[in-house]
Amino acid sequence: MATIKKWFLLSLLAGLGVWLTACGKPANQAVAEDVDYYTCPMHPSVHEKNPGNCPICGMTLVPVPKKKDANHDMEKTSGSQPDKTNMSAADHGAHVVPPDNGATGFQVAPERLQAIGVRSDVVRREKLQRLLRAPGIVTIDESTLRDINIKAADGYIEKLYASTTGQTVKKGEPLALILSEGWIEAQQDYINAYRNWKRTRQFMANENPVMLQQEFERFRARMRVWDLSDAQLKALEDLALKLPDTSLTLRRGQGQGLSGLFELQSPVDGIVMEKQAVEGMKFEQGQQLFRLAQLSPIWVEAEFPEDQSPFVAIGQEFQVNFPSLANLTLTAKAAFIYPQFNTETRRLKVRFVLANDDLKIRPGMYANVSSSTTLGEKLVVPFSAVVPTGNRFVVFLDHGNGRLEPRFVELGEKSGENYEVLKGLSEGDKIIISATFLIDSESRIQGALQSWGEQR
Repeated sequence: MATIKKWFLLSLLAGLGVWLTACGKPANQAVAEDVDYYTCPMHPSVHEKNPGNCPICGMTLVPVPKKKDANHDMEKTSGSQPDKTNMSAADHGAHVVPPDNGATGFQVAPERLQAIGVRSDVVRREKLQRLLRAPGIVTIDESTLRDINIKAADGYIEKLYASTTGQTVKKGEPLALILSEGWIEAQQDYINAYRNWKRTRQFMANENPVMLQQEFERFRARMRVWDLSDAQLKALEDLALKLPDTSLTLRRGQGQGLSGLFELQSPVDGIVMEKQAVEGMKFEQGQQLFRLAQLSPIWVEAEFPEDQSPFVAIGQEFQVNFPSLANLTLTAKAAFIYPQFNTETRRLKVRFVLANDDLKIRPGMYANVSSSTTLGEKLVVPFSAVVPTGNRFVVFLDHGNGRLEPRFVELGEKSGENYEVLKGLSEGDKIIISATFLIDSESRIQGALQSWGEQR
């Protein structure tokens, strides 16, 4: 009796196991048949046969369904097979474009699109402007640089008035007191020439006055080599008239009122950029004693990125402002474009010339240069709609009802928050303009862009 009960119990358990296996098998088979593989939303390269966690980031893997026949799905939805190449906007509430470059569409539940904040907009034409911005720095106008020296003779620095580098000097102010033996000879020759010219004009009125004037101007030109001002020349002429007739012919060192000292004056308003002169030093003819520079006009040299450089032209107007001068904004034209790029920064230097009468702008100050140029009316997409894929770009077309299609595009210039579209889209196409990276992840999970891996 016990043996019978034991056999009956074993038979019952075996039958129950068979029943459970039979009941569970169809469900497991259904799951296995519908799922192609399991992947990670953040790492689509992960392909696992069984569910679990991502080996890279630990996120729960999601199933990727096997591809279904799109025609079959459409037939079940609409009862008829639509024209693949000419689906009307009335059918889906959007302009539908056939798949491009072999890419296939994919389906995302409308509820999911709404949950992740997906927004759509249509592709349109807009007037594009290219913004041009560059940092700059204030520099000396090189054309205002002046070397100060004694061209006619050697000499000595008796006294130094411009004694420090960076010192501001005015036109006509003395830079140094010079002692030179050649200066005495030059005064003697000029005074004699001036007095002879005056006497000839007075007592020989029949002589050609033009020739007389030309002769005297030659003597005056010889004195210019001493870099004398008009006031200094006038002082010599006044001295010539004061000398008595007995001193008409002056000899070296015997000229009344003559001195071997004279003041070397600044020919311009400016600053002392370099100073070689020291009190008591002996200098040679032509030796540089000072280098002066003017602060008006002044240069701003700005460096434009390589992608902006084709839009900069000589004569183009720019706005120039200075971080340290908040209330000062000037308009300046591009005066010169340097012929070569900086090989390290890949930037192109452009020069602007500014008036600086009040001397507020100083060398070494930072500046900002900006302008814009019109590119015309172009087909554009928002920056947020574009997903970079290495050396290519993709946008997602919205065909309505959660049906999306990736589309490779060629982009041109970037203007503000928009890109110019060169190829891949048409005016009126409806595209996703937000949450594009989430859509990108969804499309990879569904295998809509399996060829991306080879194209990257």
